[in-house]
Amino acid sequence: MTADSGGGTDDTAWSLRRIEVFGTEIQQFITQTENMDNDEWTKLVDSFEQWGAFPRVVEKVEWNGNRVTIETKSSGYVGEAIKHPFSSMRARARSEGDDVDWPIGGLSSDGLDLLLIWPLEKGRINAEEVLRSHLSSGDLQSAEALLRRCASALGSAHEALSSVWSGPPNSKSWNSLLAKMEEEIDSRTLWRAPFKPGMNTILSFGNMPIKCFSESSDGKIRIRPTSSALIDAVAKSKGIEWPAVRDLASLLRDLSRISEGEIDDHVKTRLRAAIINSWVGVHGKLRTDGSRPSRALEIIGGGLAIWEYEQALSSNLQGDTAGTESISNSKKILNRVSSIQRRLFTIRIFSLLSILGLFGGSICLIAGTYDPDQLSPLVGIFALTLSLGMRLLYFAMAPRPESVFS
Repeated sequence: MTADSGGGTDDTAWSLRRIEVFGTEIQQFITQTENMDNDEWTKLVDSFEQWGAFPRVVEKVEWNGNRVTIETKSSGYVGEAIKHPFSSMRARARSEGDDVDWPIGGLSSDGLDLLLIWPLEKGRINAEEVLRSHLSSGDLQSAEALLRRCASALGSAHEALSSVWSGPPNSKSWNSLLAKMEEEIDSRTLWRAPFKPGMNTILSFGNMPIKCFSESSDGKIRIRPTSSALIDAVAKSKGIEWPAVRDLASLLRDLSRISEGEIDDHVKTRLRAAIINSWVGVHGKLRTDGSRPSRALEIIGGGLAIWEYEQALSSNLQGDTAGTESISNSKKILNRVSSIQRRLFTIRIFSLLSILGLFGGSICLIAGTYDPDQLSPLVGIFALTLSLGMRLLYFAMAPRPESVFS
């Protein structure tokens, strides 16, 4: 899937090189040591564009994977290197949404973020740690309350982002990328969707694990954007933007990863519903292009489920940073797709009967206006009633978003 195209800097403590994925080139940024002295840090900083309050002179730089802790004489910072750079956080920060803890500075290359930094806040409470604690102690009420607050922050952030920029859906490109991922991981599942109204594109975050959410000193849940996944960089290289619903799917995927083996399916459905209902309940429809947010999530026509499917596919790609735990959970999701598709095929029969009833009933009523002695009006009314019943049954039998992959 990937091929190194050179451009690395092997004599330094980092490398930035181009690789090929799905026939398109993306960049890969890798830090190669656990610590840096001031000279190595200066070389790194001077090699790229610096923006914001980015420290040039440091006392100590410690790396832990793609996470970095920076100490200067007067301040401390935490940062994250973006393994697969795909966008500029500065464009998103124009929304000025107070639900997001925007980075105060960073390093960029060709307009793509390589490293983002924030002030070091030792009292910050991470949502993933708190959620794991609630689940392990069986405190489901507190877990629900936490997830509702996180989802509400995400919905508000999406509304703010949609006010900065939104564009039309890109169904053809989305389905094409799904097909490429299915082929890459040799998946036995095939799923295409027409994508519902409300699937407009926005400047989405791209990757939304629960660890992105934390409680600040003022008691408010805020989002601290994290590294993008491999597929985000590929999509950006192909000019593909995502809808807000995809970020919600990413959050639900991470919930499945964290709760695996901790809770049963009934409880998982309850926690998923807390996230979905809270996101839907945020005031405004900008994030779904004027459509009711709940309508954009319905499985009929794709909805939230198609993006959970996409998240499961992308987690299995070679080079993705999802981790073994997430990959195992994603495979379980993919194994359920066939049964979901069979159920969707069954309920489409009711949709077909509804269309036939509407068509036939309309013809009978028209015919009855010219020959009232016949039974056409009664047959027409019966057919239209049947059409309405089949339509209601069609929507009633469709799996609800919180239960599709729980």
